[in-house]
Amino acid sequence: MTLFRVHCPTCHARLKVTSRSLIGQIVNCPKCGSMIEIAEPGGSAPPPEQPKPKAAVPPVAPLPETPAPAAPASGMPPAEPQPTTADVSNSDEMFDNIDDMLDSVSAATPATVQPVAAEPSDVDAQAPSPAAASSTSPPLDGGRFSSDANVGKWRNVALIGGTSVMALATFAVIGYAVLSESNTPPVPAEDPTTQQVALAEDPATNTPEEQTPKVEEPNPEEVAAEPPEEKAAIPDSPAAPEETPENQPTEEQPGEMTEASSDAPKIDDNPFLFGGPDDQPAEKPAQDQPETESGKPEVAATPKSILELKDDPLYEVFGPAFPVFDPDAIESSAATNPGVIAATNVPVAASPPTPELVPPIQAVDVAARLRDPIVEISLKDMPLNEFTSFVTQMSTAPITLDPVALAYADISATKPISIQKSRTSVEGILRGAVHPFGLDIVATEHSARLQITPALDGHQVATKLGVADMASDAKEVADLAYLLTHLVEPLSWNYSGGKGLYRVDPDAIMITQNEVAQFKALVFLEKMRVARGLSPASQHYSADLFTAKLRANQLAPALQKSVNLQIVVPTPMYKVIDQMEKKTGLNILCDWDSLALNKLGPATPVTLSASGQNVGEMLHHFCKSWKLEALPINTHTVQLVSEASVPVMPWLEFYDLTEMNLGKSQATAMINAAERELSDLRKTGYGEVLYDPVSKHLLALLSKEDHQRLQFFLQRKMAP
Repeated sequence: MTLFRVHCPTCHARLKVTSRSLIGQIVNCPKCGSMIEIAEPGGSAPPPEQPKPKAAVPPVAPLPETPAPAAPASGMPPAEPQPTTADVSNSDEMFDNIDDMLDSVSAATPATVQPVAAEPSDVDAQAPSPAAASSTSPPLDGGRFSSDANVGKWRNVALIGGTSVMALATFAVIGYAVLSESNTPPVPAEDPTTQQVALAEDPATNTPEEQTPKVEEPNPEEVAAEPPEEKAAIPDSPAAPEETPENQPTEEQPGEMTEASSDAPKIDDNPFLFGGPDDQPAEKPAQDQPETESGKPEVAATPKSILELKDDPLYEVFGPAFPVFDPDAIESSAATNPGVIAATNVPVAASPPTPELVPPIQAVDVAARLRDPIVEISLKDMPLNEFTSFVTQMSTAPITLDPVALAYADISATKPISIQKSRTSVEGILRGAVHPFGLDIVATEHSARLQITPALDGHQVATKLGVADMASDAKEVADLAYLLTHLVEPLSWNYSGGKGLYRVDPDAIMITQNEVAQFKALVFLEKMRVARGLSPASQHYSADLFTAKLRANQLAPALQKSVNLQIVVPTPMYKVIDQMEKKTGLNILCDWDSLALNKLGPATPVTLSASGQNVGEMLHHFCKSWKLEALPINTHTVQLVSEASVPVMPWLEFYDLTEMNLGKSQATAMINAAERELSDLRKTGYGEVLYDPVSKHLLALLSKEDHQRLQFFLQRKMAP
C-alpha cells in the first residue's frame, strides 16, 4: 500500500512510501545515494525519534500485522495472491524492488526500516514475508556500502566486466605482437614541426625502475631542418631507467607529447616472442647518444627481454637445429619490404654445420712423426706393402708407395724386405728397408713418400742415351729428341721454362735432367724400340716394363676375377685396402697426398660391399663412393687417387695404327680431330698427341679419361 510519494532533491526520482514508520527518517536515495528526509505531506510533524538500543542487543524488527499464510479450509476461497512486480518500462520503475533491498538492510539498523520503492508502478511491491522478518540470524556487517545493496551489485558487475575486458585486451596484445612482423600497422603521419618524445615522471613519486628516460627537447632549428619523412625516436623500452644527475629536475615541457598520446598501439613485453617490444616493426629505435656539451648524460642502452632458445620446449626436440627458420631469409625479406625495419641485436641460433662426406682426416705432422724414436725392431721377409701398413699404424704417418719409384727399383709392392735396427727412428727403419733398392723417403705435407734417391749434391745428372739402332742420321735423331722432350715430362725442359737440357749427337741424345725424367726417358726409348720391332737395349729391367700394350688392356684379366667381400662396420681405410689386396691379388697403391684432397686418410672409417661382383665392379663402386679413381699401372697394380688429381696425372700410351696406313698429312688431320674430343687436354694443356711414321703408332700423353675418349675415337675411325 502506497501512502504517498516523495522526490529526491538531487536526481528528482519519485520514491514510494509504504510504511508510516519511515516518516521522519532519513534514508539514502536508491538511485543517486543522496540523503532524503521522509516528511508526511501537509506539514505534520514527524514522530519523535526513538532511543537507540544498546549495541550488544540489537532490537528485533516488529512483525507486520499481516496474518501468516495458512492452508485454505474446504469451501473457502483461496487467498488472493500477492501482486508481482510489473515489467520495467521507464526510469521510475527501476525502484519497484526497493522494498526488498531495504528490508535486507533493516536487520543491521537500530530502527525498523521498511523498503521504499522508487518506481511509479501501478502494482505495489510485496511486503517481506513473516518468515524472513522473524529470522534470528545474526546481522551481517555490510562494510563500507552496507547501507546500499545496489552499490554492491554494481561493484561486482564492474569487477567481472573489468576482468573480462582486461583478459580480452591481453589476448589482443599477444595476437598483435605475433602478427606484427608480417602485418605492420601503418605509422600515422605526424607534423614535421613537432617531435614525439617520452616524458619522465616525477622522481619523487616513481622508483628508478618506473622512470622513463627523458629525451632532450630538440632545438627548433634542428626540428625545422629534418625532412617530413623522418619519424621521432622512441626509446627501446619504457621501463628503462635513466641516469639523471641528482641536481637536475625532470620537468614536463609544455611543447612535448607523452607516449600515451601516440596513436600507435603499445605492445607489452612478451617473453614468448623471439624479441622484445623494441624489436617490433615500429618506429626506428633511438641510438645511444653521447654526452653533449650541455652536460646531459648519454642514454643507457636497454637490455632486451628475450627468451633463451635453450629454454624453449622445442629445443629439446630439435636440439641445436632449433629454430628451424632461416635468419638470413628473414633479414633479406625485411630488407626488401620498406615498411619493415629489421630487428637488430636479436640472438639467433647458429646454423648447424653442413654434414661432411667423411670425417676430417687426422692432422699429422709427418716430419715430426718420422723423427719418433724406435728402440729396436727386427723384421724378416715381410712384404713391402704390409711393412708400410705396419709403420703407418705405429706412427700415424701415411706411407705412399710411388709406382715410378717401384718401377725404377724393379720391385713390386709385395717385395719381401728384412730389417734389423736398434736405437733409430721411424725414418731410419723406412730408409733401411728401401735403401738397398736405390730408393729414399721424403716427408711431404700429408705423407712420407717413397722416391728415387736423388744426387747427393742436388744437381741434375747428365746422361747419354744411345739411339744408333733407331736413327741412321742426325735428322732421325732430332725427330726422336723432339718426341722425347714433348712426351717425357714436357714441363721440365728448358723450352717450357724448366731446367732440363738436351743435345743431339750423331748416334745419341744427351740430356741433363732429374732422376725421374731420366728414368722415364729410358723407358720411352725402350718402348719405341719395341714398337719399331726392335729388342730392348736395357739389361737391368724386365721386358714387361717396356711393353707397348695399353695399361688398361694389361690389367683387364685381373679385373675379371670374382670377389666376395663384405665390410659393414666402419673400418680404417688402410685395413680395408689390405683386405682388398688379399681377396683380389692386386697391389693397391694409395697416393695419400692425392686422397687428402677428399679428406681421406689411413684412419678414415670406410665400408665395402662386394657380393657376386668382379674386381673391376668392386673397384668402380668403391671409388665412386669416395670420389676416387683407380689408375692402371701394370698387369697386377692399380693406384688410388682423387678424382681432382686425374687431369694432372697423365701417362704415356702407344696406339698401333698400322692398319690405317696413314700418311703425314692424314695423321695430322686425325690428331687435330682427336684433340677436339679430349676435354682434359683442352682444360689443363698438360699432355700431347704425336704420330711416329716409322712405327705407325700414335703416341699419347693423356689422363685416364682422355685415354678412354681417344680409344673410342680410334675405334670409330677404324670401323668399316
